[in-house]
Amino acid sequence: MAKAKTGSGSVSRRTVMKGLTAGAAVLAAPSLIGRAKAETGTIRMMGGPTVALEDWSLFEAETGLKMEFTPFHVDDVGALYNEILVNEAGERFDLINTLAGVQKNLVEQGAVAELDTSKLTNYAGIADTVKRSPVLYQGGDKDWSIPLYYNADSFGYFPEKLGLPRPPEALDWDLLLNSEETLGQTALDGDFIALMIGGMYLKHRGLADIADPANMTAAEVKTATDFLIERKQAGQFRTLWKTYDEQVANFVNGEVLVQRCWEPAVKEARSKGLDIEYATCSDFHINWMHATFMPVQAAERDNVDEIYKAMDWFLGGSYAAELAIFRGYTGSRVDLGLEYANGAGWPEDKIAQVEANIVKVDTKFSNPNYWIGGAPDDLAAHDAEMARFRNA
Repeated sequence: MAKAKTGSGSVSRRTVMKGLTAGAAVLAAPSLIGRAKAETGTIRMMGGPTVALEDWSLFEAETGLKMEFTPFHVDDVGALYNEILVNEAGERFDLINTLAGVQKNLVEQGAVAELDTSKLTNYAGIADTVKRSPVLYQGGDKDWSIPLYYNADSFGYFPEKLGLPRPPEALDWDLLLNSEETLGQTALDGDFIALMIGGMYLKHRGLADIADPANMTAAEVKTATDFLIERKQAGQFRTLWKTYDEQVANFVNGEVLVQRCWEPAVKEARSKGLDIEYATCSDFHINWMHATFMPVQAAERDNVDEIYKAMDWFLGGSYAAELAIFRGYTGSRVDLGLEYANGAGWPEDKIAQVEANIVKVDTKFSNPNYWIGGAPDDLAAHDAEMARFRNA
């Protein structure tokens, strides 16, 4: 059985209301789906849409289980907390995927089961730098979640239209945030990750005293917002996006030449015939990770061994290899991904994409470690400053 210890006791609406600062409107949001129970042998999982592959045939063939996946916009931290803590998503799901860092609050609220990693055969081989990254919360030196995949984010751009080199030749963030050449032709996140990027820019250039751009104080996030408002009023940004589909549409519609985006958005735009590259940066990258945990309710069900089996599959080679091709992301066991691709006789071009993720770890992750965790300590200040940025 999974260890069902929690960070601070049982979950209740009262503790949620006390612990969250996302606002009454978020807490009043309706539940994502109903409480219907899955059939035996089915894993129910809620997570970000980029967690999912095109289909789950490999998962089903290799585990003997079926996958019932429900996508959720995991960057909306307040809505995610609401779904888990108020609407009791653990009653409906066996596994929950979040942007790593978010789970710290959930552990402290008592929503996450402690994991027995001895049940995960692929866990030991994960690099210690990944298992102990600052966003993969290991409260009390206990394991509460597994690293699903990670990446070093930057921005997409049209090299030919802008007369710029292609990766691996490096660019910097001025192209997106502070450039006369791209004025009015850039796009940025519509949530407070934009503020974190502003903080990274100011810190790296020595323009502001910011300790951790991913976890700024109220004063620090105000400084970052002031900079972004200055750039917005100068006409730098064409739009702020909220969803993955908006990222792709911005490229396809030709509204932007440079866009802070997820790497899959560039891959999808390329599939539509557009000449777009995902930048390698000389100054910094946005390091992030997706984590997956078992809700406390699932730890008390009779399919715990099946849940562990599913978790171990996500740490295996087939998922890492498929993820590299489909999303461009780096699986936790990219070594097993390369082993899988070679063993399955994949063509050279696909194997090269898997190998590129190994190179990525050695290049993009050599920049300053600006890890974002999705949930800064002063969430209220970030929400308030993001509203000020949007309305400026």
